[in-house]
Amino acid sequence: MPKLEDLKAELLPLIKKHAHIKLPEPIKLSSGKMSDQYFDGRKITLHPQGITLFARAILEMIKPADFDAVGGPSLGADPIATAVSIFAFLDRKIKLPAFLIRSVQKPYGLQKQVEGAELKPGMTVLIVEDVMTTGKSIRSAIEVVEQTGAKVGQIICLIDRNEGGREALASYQLSPLFTKDEIGA
Repeated sequence: MPKLEDLKAELLPLIKKHAHIKLPEPIKLSSGKMSDQYFDGRKITLHPQGITLFARAILEMIKPADFDAVGGPSLGADPIATAVSIFAFLDRKIKLPAFLIRSVQKPYGLQKQVEGAELKPGMTVLIVEDVMTTGKSIRSAIEVVEQTGAKVGQIICLIDRNEGGREALASYQLSPLFTKDEIGA
């Protein structure tokens, strides 16, 4: 199985080619900040080679047996959590169920905000995300997780834009795979 540095070395050119976009004019990010550089994480997490490398890198960064489930804020975390769950099972024979967190509770059906793995008190979860700017969406997801009685053991994102997310999540173990600076942005 490839080691973390090998996975990162193979993934970085994909990020630079497909996910890092330099814009002629600044655009508004979901955080509300303006930027002339955009990181489209879905160009990696919805790409077969990209998500395979990222999911396997995550598994190198954690002890999968230390976690009861993996998930995060929908939409960014959905393919990541699913891939980590699948590769934990295929590569390591560890059952690590995935979950996703809706931005708001569903007003119909079972009215869930957390879909997939049922989070319960005492569980330890891994939170994943594609791109982090201020950490706002991750923070919201953590609040939902903690309301179930589960705790967050670690947070992993593909790219940390270095714009306040690390500071906002300082009380948690945050492990970005790449920072904006590593990508050369």
